[in-house]
Amino acid sequence: MAKRSKKKNPGALTNQQKADILFNKTLDVKKKGLDIRLNVTIGIVVALCLLAFLIMPAINMNFSSALSDILGTTMESDEEDPTIGVTVNMSFLNFLTAPSGGYDNAVDYIAENTNSSISPLLIKSAFTQMMTKEDTQMLNSAYIMILIVSALWLASWLLWFCAVCLNRKNNKDGLFLLISSIVFIALSIAQWIMFLAVGIASAGKAQIQPHIASYLIIAGAIAVATVYGLYRVKIKKINKERRAVPNMAEQTGDK
Repeated sequence: MAKRSKKKNPGALTNQQKADILFNKTLDVKKKGLDIRLNVTIGIVVALCLLAFLIMPAINMNFSSALSDILGTTMESDEEDPTIGVTVNMSFLNFLTAPSGGYDNAVDYIAENTNSSISPLLIKSAFTQMMTKEDTQMLNSAYIMILIVSALWLASWLLWFCAVCLNRKNNKDGLFLLISSIVFIALSIAQWIMFLAVGIASAGKAQIQPHIASYLIIAGAIAVATVYGLYRVKIKKINKERRAVPNMAEQTGDK
């Protein structure tokens, strides 16, 4: 009886190759976890930023003065001099759409959009009496600067959102997503700094400060910077740790 030939299967994997494949699979599981974490963070930030832009106030302005100063009179010593105040909250959308309301300047907008029951004509008259021409110009300049920053931030959000949709759908990462994220984060910080600078410049004349939308957006930017930064570092480390494994199609001669 002829002996049966014992030939090794040229396509069989060695124990080391099997171990390498199993090791790479554990890296894939780690990557999947990082992808989920990044996707959830981005989803939350996208929703918060859209909500903040549309309805949440981004800046709070409080203007107050004694009634005697507004009326230009002196109160008797035994009379109480009441304080009259108005508050204005503006969202990013307000800044972008205010010109369509037909307002000539920032003072007109403030007079028409306060939460006070005082007549807008009285409010505007008080501002006119108490604010110099330079004060009005400074307020108008601040409005224009914030308008520009708001428009740029919206553009950066749209760019970032497009990059997210193109890359994260299949858990991909690329230069487009990196650059758009950097621009989005930078302008998110810039809008908060702008509101803060306007508040510092107006000290003594009014209380102006960033409001909830501004803080939410900068918090979102910090979250994206932290999670996305860690994601890129860890993905780079995972890619370096991957072990080379044979291509089964090449090894068996398949095409």
